[in-house]
Amino acid sequence: MKKILYTMLVALATTLSFTSCEDVPAPYDIPTGGNTGGGTTVDTEGDGTEAKPFSAADIKSGKAKGNDVYVKGYIVGFVPDKDISEAKFTADGCEATSNVLIAASADETSVDKVVPVQLPFGDVRTAINLKDNPNNLKQEVILGGNIENYFGKPGVKSVVWAKIGDKEVGKKPGTEVVIAGTPKGTGSKEDPFNIAAANKYIKDGGAADVEVYVKGKVSELKMYKEQYHSIDYYISEDGTTNNQFYVYGGLGLGGKDFTKLEDLKVGDEVIICGKLKSYNGTYEFDVKNYIYSLNGKTEGGSTPDTPTTPELAAGLKLDTTNGLVTFVNDGVEEGETATFVVEKLGLEDAKEVAELPLSDGTKLTFGADQNTAKTKYYASKKSIRIYKNNTMHIAGKSKIAKIVFTCDSKSTVGNATATLSFDGNNIDYKNVFDAASGKANVQFQFTKIAITYAK
Repeated sequence: MKKILYTMLVALATTLSFTSCEDVPAPYDIPTGGNTGGGTTVDTEGDGTEAKPFSAADIKSGKAKGNDVYVKGYIVGFVPDKDISEAKFTADGCEATSNVLIAASADETSVDKVVPVQLPFGDVRTAINLKDNPNNLKQEVILGGNIENYFGKPGVKSVVWAKIGDKEVGKKPGTEVVIAGTPKGTGSKEDPFNIAAANKYIKDGGAADVEVYVKGKVSELKMYKEQYHSIDYYISEDGTTNNQFYVYGGLGLGGKDFTKLEDLKVGDEVIICGKLKSYNGTYEFDVKNYIYSLNGKTEGGSTPDTPTTPELAAGLKLDTTNGLVTFVNDGVEEGETATFVVEKLGLEDAKEVAELPLSDGTKLTFGADQNTAKTKYYASKKSIRIYKNNTMHIAGKSKIAKIVFTCDSKSTVGNATATLSFDGNNIDYKNVFDAASGKANVQFQFTKIAITYAK
């Protein structure tokens, strides 16, 4: 009897064992599979190296982290505006050049399984975006950049290199710039750097806040930015695409606005005045650079040797050493101070800020001139961004003696031509941009507000 009972129990256990295994859906038996709904997929076991890039699945799982890493996936769509829930899984009608979506499967159509990729200005954007390259849809791409949140989800930003098919663009992460040619020049307008000297200046840690002069020939035109009236382009020693140097956000002769891409031509000989920097491994001119000499002409050109400093509005103080903007109501005795941190005010990322009521009763209202970008909040900088010619009206709970704004950098203190006025409990500010000056506008970006009320 005991032998029969033992035999029955073994048989029952065996049956249950087979039944439980057969009840498991097939995709979960495959470590690198997942329920993708079919289609071509990429491996999910990467380590971020060029030999074994992270996959979209690695990023979605949180396994992928770090800067200067490699990521592999299939281009499956784009985000048309600012909300990833509006993602389009097609190239048809694409007007967005600043991003693509990648996934582990070429046929992915679920927002929950995609990874957003930010495409920076330059060769990577030109080669990868779906507006200009609709055939990139469903193509495998390898990217070199940083794992960061984008559109509120784990994504890829600061992309410096990409490979799609047999085409490679950009510089691989961590690639050191090679100084090609013999450095010449001192960086002055009388003796400008050549391309090799400009590269050496950056590589050797030259001051990033000092304007220098670089001479070269326009070798490639990238894009015209209508909002800033600037052109992104390259220069080289001989006007060819060999050993190019990137000019980001360049303005015209003497700092005047460009009106179209055709205002500059390949082969033009230029001496450019501006600040140099290394951005994600690329050596380039920083924004606000301008052409001092175009094909030998310097007429109308201004130089950093003879700067013009506009007189600040009464009560306005700009501290570019510490990144502070102060409104001072002269003659008003100071009393209590209330401090507000912008990131704790419940604002939506990359959305317009029209009104900002503070908890103590004071209210800020923002406005913008026609055809001017509106004031917005950006979580990445934890700051409110006031663009050129934006206005800010402050209705105080009571009379205000002083307001100190802490900016997100020492350079984002607004324009020196800004206007400021006090009237009872009200303050009006306008970040005036004088187009005649020809310089790119300075944004006012603040992370903290300290309001000192009258005693």
